[in-house]
Amino acid sequence: MGHRIDSTSAVRYSALFPAFEADAMTSMIEREPVGEDNVADLILLNYKGADFVVDKYGPDSKELRATLGEMDRQLARMLSALEAKVGNNYLLAVTADHGMPSEPSSPDRRHYAPSIVDLLHEKFDPEAKQLITSFEPENGQIFVDEDRLSHLGLTLRDLARFLESQPFLFAVFTNDDVRRAADAAKLVTPPHRQSKYK
Repeated sequence: MGHRIDSTSAVRYSALFPAFEADAMTSMIEREPVGEDNVADLILLNYKGADFVVDKYGPDSKELRATLGEMDRQLARMLSALEAKVGNNYLLAVTADHGMPSEPSSPDRRHYAPSIVDLLHEKFDPEAKQLITSFEPENGQIFVDEDRLSHLGLTLRDLARFLESQPFLFAVFTNDDVRRAADAAKLVTPPHRQSKYK
């Protein structure tokens, strides 16, 4: 599909990755003593192909359609390996951790974690680009090098105000904001009462 997949990290964003996952799982099934006693075995697989691809290309992409097709084929291969070992005496449960909305109506409505980090560096640390140490989009946490922040004469509130000025962000909270809100909640929450019995 014209994407570079010439590194171990890049191949995860392609329909080739499920085969790697299936290779690892079938190898484990074949080598471990699965089903060899009366104690039930538990096998867990975090089957990540769709998660990687949908995050990069979106839920309506041809990349995801190809990946899901490959995941189906590889799942059949893993189940064949399991059945060869234990017969049909197993229970399969499949879950997902989240869904994803379709692509936004225009490209300027989607903002990826690296672009937000780039935005902060361009505004506050354009030369060194060392202010932001990590951004975890899964839980919306940005990690800031507070020594670098102090060196630049800034506060976390300065970063929060800048981010809140962006049209695609609604609210930004610093550690202090969260701590103050938690403390305020403690003040208005009535204490748990315990009845005294004689």
